[in-house]
Amino acid sequence: MRQSTMRECLGHPDIQVPRAKDGTLEVWDLFAGAGGFTTGAKLAGCTVAYACDAWPEALETYRRNHPDTHTQCLQLPAPIPFPTDGRPFHIHGSPPCQRFTDQGRRHNTDSSLEIASNLIEWFIETALSCGATSWSMEQVSRSESIAVVEAARLLHPTRVAYTTIDFYDLGVPQHRKRLIAGSPALVAHLTRACSEKRRRSVNDVIIHPHATMIRSNLTATHKRLRNDRQNGESKYVYTPATADDCLHPLTGPAPTVVTNGDVRWWWTQPSGKSTWTRLSVREIALLQTFPADYKWPSIIVLGRQLIGNAVPPLVARLLLKQRVPTVPTVAVAAVDVESG
Repeated sequence: MRQSTMRECLGHPDIQVPRAKDGTLEVWDLFAGAGGFTTGAKLAGCTVAYACDAWPEALETYRRNHPDTHTQCLQLPAPIPFPTDGRPFHIHGSPPCQRFTDQGRRHNTDSSLEIASNLIEWFIETALSCGATSWSMEQVSRSESIAVVEAARLLHPTRVAYTTIDFYDLGVPQHRKRLIAGSPALVAHLTRACSEKRRRSVNDVIIHPHATMIRSNLTATHKRLRNDRQNGESKYVYTPATADDCLHPLTGPAPTVVTNGDVRWWWTQPSGKSTWTRLSVREIALLQTFPADYKWPSIIVLGRQLIGNAVPPLVARLLLKQRVPTVPTVAVAAVDVESG
């Protein structure tokens, strides 16, 4: 007679997730969104066995591009059918970060901020207790999110490390600073991968740009520039930005791709009149380092939202393209996921 599992006792039937083949590292992607981390993990030679997200439209896009991965539309926290046979696997999570962004913080309440912080805490606790060989988390780098990760590091100094990385230094063609937490060896590896030599411009990823400049949708009335403090001054002085201050040359990084995905081509006509047009969904996806053939929804606004919320695949590829270490107290062997 078979003994019932804990999940069955709690009313959650066991889900059969196919295991990785050919000795590749298994990856479990929580808060997977449209599949940015999954895409990078596959490029690193891993097999993504499982992914979940609470956003049905995001998961539909994920399934179109990664049909072989077992997926669940799931509101976390919730039970996850992690492997129990001792095989090595990596768990990644990108808990919703809107509450920590500049735009989201304006609408925060004590309750909403607590919910967002608790979700990060839940993911870290899950990553450390689920039997994973290694783990990683991507999040907006703010004092609130850092405080949660630092508390976990103090409790588990050999299993938790974190740093803030500008993805531009990894080859993502935009300034995009994010908090990366996870297994110490993986965080150290990604930190070492940062280099000015990796930096790429808009011209490097979009071969035929439609203009001579690029900018976000922030206007001069919404964006302000901070001037350095002079001797004896106690406060920074802010001045309104001009249209020229908001422009970025194509030989450098693009503006940060945010949730609305509204990035614009900008050029000046011989008459002196400025003209602009929005980048296409495919072009914004290239700035996030997605493959050119990635399938996006036909609804343009939705596609921009999915891309703005995604982990750049290049970051995931660089994170996992090395020997993944065994987590202390987990009796499984390390797996080489180097793809050559």
